[in-house]
Amino acid sequence: MKKILYIQFTSLPSWPVLMHGANILASKGWKVLLLGAENVSNPSNRVEVNAHKNIIMKSLGFVKPGFMQKVQYFFYNIWVFVHLIFWRPQVVFASEKLVCPIAYIIKLQNKKIKLIYFEPMYAGEGVQIKPRFVREYRKKLAKIADLCLVPSEARLEKLIEEVGNNGNAIFVCNFPRYQEFEDIPVKEKPTTGRLKLFSYGHIGPYYLPIQLFEALEELKEKVELVIAGMDAPLGEKYSTIVVDEIKKRGLQENVNYVGLIKKRSDLLKECSKADVGLSFNGKTTIKGYPPPEFRNETGSQRPFEYMGLGLVVLVSDLQEWEDFFVKDGYAYSCDSENSESIKQTLEYLYDNRDSLFEKGKRNRGKILTEWNYNIEFKKVEKYIENPHDAI
Repeated sequence: MKKILYIQFTSLPSWPVLMHGANILASKGWKVLLLGAENVSNPSNRVEVNAHKNIIMKSLGFVKPGFMQKVQYFFYNIWVFVHLIFWRPQVVFASEKLVCPIAYIIKLQNKKIKLIYFEPMYAGEGVQIKPRFVREYRKKLAKIADLCLVPSEARLEKLIEEVGNNGNAIFVCNFPRYQEFEDIPVKEKPTTGRLKLFSYGHIGPYYLPIQLFEALEELKEKVELVIAGMDAPLGEKYSTIVVDEIKKRGLQENVNYVGLIKKRSDLLKECSKADVGLSFNGKTTIKGYPPPEFRNETGSQRPFEYMGLGLVVLVSDLQEWEDFFVKDGYAYSCDSENSESIKQTLEYLYDNRDSLFEKGKRNRGKILTEWNYNIEFKKVEKYIENPHDAI
């Protein structure tokens, strides 16, 4: 029986792309076991992702950062070893930097196991990677892992720069699975009414800047926005700022802050009713947040999900996003830190709704036939079946 073990010391559904790969393998007869730890105190405060019947998910309970979380991390590594011994997988899929130490030990002790290291987020540079022993084991693991995965070419170049070129690294774009969109009907061509915007995921000043609400205040007759977002776990309560902005600017009829839509399938259905999907990213780099070139293109799944739903995407005018999305007509851009730029772009989209509908249909077709994780993940499947031909 083919078995694969996924390990990730954060909430497993936090990364839909992780579940995409697990679902693809499970649908092809693999038994999949995912071991993680909750990163929210109330598991109901996160999106539910559909899992194939061949997938088993186990998570340790939520523990606040501090001494007890360090104890939990120690226990988690033992927990992984116990499952490794008794479940006996042929492949281990180690996701994110905190599992580098245990993944390195697993590969060192059992060279027959195929070990894949996946870095879904930019891990930082040099001393930014904390704690230090994780930084060191990341380098060690990169040398002996059978395959290292990152979600974009820029990140691949950076990984090689930091850990060396070991001939085992590739990039696999964070596209969505096409199955998520097949059952969602194509929306009807819009005629009248306000331009409908939609934004979902963790909210913050990069994704929902104050300048957006300043622009919406001047477009009350033309534009409306649904926010299906939530505060990041243990992060600042930016939602209170959003609510205050809505009240202060009299946008109660234009902006609907619905919070978390628990089921991912329900979220996608609601989003499909919109005309434009917002996918802003800030230009300014702050401590602990990756620079713009690593918040780009295929490292983010949300723009592609909007496309799969038949929406046009509105992105920040970062050069990488311009080159990937805007140049070929999949998206429009504006300076997301300038209210006048946002306003002018939204007015243009409002005045050109017929073309938005046609571009949305083209976007959906692109995801269903080309830009989907089913195609991208074949790189990983090829490696699993025949490592020598994969890289």
